[in-house]
Amino acid sequence: MRTQIRATALARSSALAAVLLAAAACGGGSTEVAAPADDPSTVPSESPAPETELSIEIDYRDDAGAGETPEPKSWTLTCSPAGGDHPDPEAACAALEEVGAEGFEEVPEDAMCTHIMGGPETASVTGHLGGTDIDTEFNKAGGCELDRYDGMGAVLAP
Repeated sequence: MRTQIRATALARSSALAAVLLAAAACGGGSTEVAAPADDPSTVPSESPAPETELSIEIDYRDDAGAGETPEPKSWTLTCSPAGGDHPDPEAACAALEEVGAEGFEEVPEDAMCTHIMGGPETASVTGHLGGTDIDTEFNKAGGCELDRYDGMGAVLAP
């Protein structure tokens, strides 16, 4: 009986060894396995879209007799992660985190505001802040608008 069990085990082991050798010989010497080109696990994943993405354009009114008018400025700003070509994206993103979408709300028409002039700057801001679409303008004509402009901190005045 022992002889029959050993003979069966030896035959099975030999057959398994022959299959493994045949499989190794068919591989052409290469042991690497290439994934199909359309396999999503082989395609580098794109970075997630930034949480905030804004286009900012600062312009100056041409005040006659006031001297040389500064050149307009234009930046992009992204947050989460901070980036874009804004001069100081980290400070701008920190300012946005502080004021949130409320910083982009326009001054109500019936607001009582002083009639002071804070400067010739105007700023157009478009894009999105989190899930909020932004399309607004800032200026420094009047106390309320001046406060609104200054409230944006490093976003508009890096």
